[in-house]
Amino acid sequence: MSYSESLSVLEGQMWVKRAAIFLLILDQALDNLSSAPAIYTKCSEAIELCWSWLTDRSLSPEQLAYYLDSDEMQNGPLGEHHFITESLEQDSLILILLVIGFFAHQAYKVSGRQERMSASVNEAGEQAVEYIVEYIYKVGAGGVLDVYLSKNG
Repeated sequence: MSYSESLSVLEGQMWVKRAAIFLLILDQALDNLSSAPAIYTKCSEAIELCWSWLTDRSLSPEQLAYYLDSDEMQNGPLGEHHFITESLEQDSLILILLVIGFFAHQAYKVSGRQERMSASVNEAGEQAVEYIVEYIYKVGAGGVLDVYLSKNG
């Protein structure tokens, strides 16, 4: 499947299905961060929270948004500056952060507190799907996406 075909199929799916596919693909992106243990650990923690929210919606939107909004994270372990620009590692981190934002946005929406979203979370709604797919291809997971879309399309 091409990038545009993948995007088209994803845009026709329910949010929950897209979200689950994105989380499954993040395993590959996370593996690309294994050389940076602190970043790997924080990303892994955030991905687990996304799975938890998808399962039972028991987390607050702020718990998910923390990874995007807090200076502690953005100037610390989740800062893109830790990697060479446009490297596989940096692109993997960006993909993970995009998906976390996608979840945080939905969590705010479901809770009825959209007005409390930060600008970065607000930008991570449905319009972020295009960027998520772009980064899936950048990190070399386009084939994995194709498999999930062909099985679940």
